[in-house]
Amino acid sequence: MSADLFEQARTLHHAGRFSDAATLYRQITEQDPGHFRAYNNLGACEDELQQWEQAELAFRNALAIAPDEAPIQHNLGRLLHKQGSHKEAEHHYFLAIQLQPDFADAYFNLGRLLQDTRQFEQSIAVLMKATELMPSVPGPNAVLGDVFFELGLLPQSLAAYRKVTDIAPTDAFAHFHLGKVLETLQRPDEAANSYSRSLAIEAASPAAREALARSLEAAGRHDAAVQSLRTWLELEPGQPVATHMLAALGAAETPDAASEGYVRETFDRFAGNFDTTLEKLQYQAPQLVQQAVFRHYGEAHADLQVLDAGCGTGLCGPLLRPYAASLTGMDLSPAMLKLADRLHVYDKLEEAELVAYLASQHQSFDLIAAADTFCYFGRLDTAFGAAAQALKPGACLVFTLELATQPADYVLGIHGRYAHSEDYVRASLEQAGLKKYRMEYGTLRNEGGVPVSGLIVTSCLTAG
Repeated sequence: MSADLFEQARTLHHAGRFSDAATLYRQITEQDPGHFRAYNNLGACEDELQQWEQAELAFRNALAIAPDEAPIQHNLGRLLHKQGSHKEAEHHYFLAIQLQPDFADAYFNLGRLLQDTRQFEQSIAVLMKATELMPSVPGPNAVLGDVFFELGLLPQSLAAYRKVTDIAPTDAFAHFHLGKVLETLQRPDEAANSYSRSLAIEAASPAAREALARSLEAAGRHDAAVQSLRTWLELEPGQPVATHMLAALGAAETPDAASEGYVRETFDRFAGNFDTTLEKLQYQAPQLVQQAVFRHYGEAHADLQVLDAGCGTGLCGPLLRPYAASLTGMDLSPAMLKLADRLHVYDKLEEAELVAYLASQHQSFDLIAAADTFCYFGRLDTAFGAAAQALKPGACLVFTLELATQPADYVLGIHGRYAHSEDYVRASLEQAGLKKYRMEYGTLRNEGGVPVSGLIVTSCLTAG
């Protein structure tokens, strides 16, 4: 009886009718409490239904009956991995491999977990084994490409992604990542070709369209870069990233500031990789802001009302927290704010446009910190004026800006950020009533292997 019921359940399971299959698997376990396969399959259905607790219970029940079943160890490991229980997931993956040394999926998923926990060297060894066991499956080489890229091993990353495109030539993401490696290797023509192949497969990818225009421009193919953006706008009229990049290429009027749509879309898309990407670029703006705050205030006493303006994922938060009786983070990107919230360092997080938010906070803050936030404004007078309104008398605004190398008040770069001249920054501060200021110079990040020079400014609102 249970054998027939099990076959019925499996048929429903394979047809994607997970709820109906789960009902039958439960009936089997009630009739036959030792049926570990029914428990295992029940766990798989509950997993598909996102019933995590029930799925875990089912897998654990299966293992209590059959602890030497490698597939069940692997299934529980995958579930725990998905839930973020990395140590326990790693344990079950290892058990699955010990029980079945040729278990390719267990090697692959263990490699992914080791990547997630930044155990990169161990991840490489495990993933290499997975590629041996699954030579015609693209996944292990794709993750290897990611790991090598994280480690800065670009030739190895390039080789891994080339294998992926050989195995799966219609994988748009593989061509995109291949382009990213080539772009990082400063081979822009080849990168543009890879991005074009990605778009030929998945035309709706904004990341690939942006990267294509950037690579064409870097390759000296200016007209082609402009045309690629115009094609994007034909497909998506008013697309904010394409509109902003056209201006950056000099093919449209330079706006006074990046649009809200551009900032929100860019940083929502960038949020998941934001911290690791900036780490590779040796991003220093948060530390430079912290140093400027220390030079002005000295030792922290947790007595200031502090705003982290354009807080992003919260890179400045832990550095500002010691100074704050209350720390507010503000950003336009909800995806960024979601990540900042996980730090548990902010008393309040606000989703808002910078100028509008500052204008609504009359004399609310002792310190406003803005690491690489004003670089999304060309004209600074409105933003500085709003910041001055939000500061208490005698309070300070500490911020970074990229330093322009051209003889202009500000210029918009292909990366989407503005760079400003020192004289223009001084004039804008004084116009806003921030007449007491200190300017220093530093390197904010590396861009394409070249240091990006910046200004680190501490400006105070004169009391009275």
